[in-house]
Amino acid sequence: MDGKIRIREFTPSDADSLLEMHEQSAEYFEDLGINREFILNISQRGDFRFLVAERDGEVVGFIGVLYYSNVGRGEIGPVCVDKSLRGRGFGSQLLEKAVTFLRGEGVSRVIARVKEGNTGGLKFFEGNGFQQEGFFKRYTLKGEDVVQFVKFI
Repeated sequence: MDGKIRIREFTPSDADSLLEMHEQSAEYFEDLGINREFILNISQRGDFRFLVAERDGEVVGFIGVLYYSNVGRGEIGPVCVDKSLRGRGFGSQLLEKAVTFLRGEGVSRVIARVKEGNTGGLKFFEGNGFQQEGFFKRYTLKGEDVVQFVKFI
């Protein structure tokens, strides 16, 4: 293994890998009944993209990007890197590619929402130049509080 990753667009053959990683980190995400069909369906939307991090032919991370080019706004999430590979900058590389993509789509304002208890996620966005913009009490279906971040690009 050379340790380098390649970031590329999602393909339908990635769905099972994304689902597995999502389940591996379920405590950080809202429980929306994510399954293979959901991943395939959302990947077909015109206003959504998955970018995938691949290392030695294996999917090791992904990021979701929702965007509204007509109003210049975008949203990042979910962001997920294989647990065994966290802390190596792969998430930041995914985020950088996502921001570059959004900029190319005419987006100037990007938000991300993180559960208040996800200290790693909070530090991740702060460390990548996002600023806390808001706090939502009992925002998730389970009543968890959420911090909203913003970055102007």
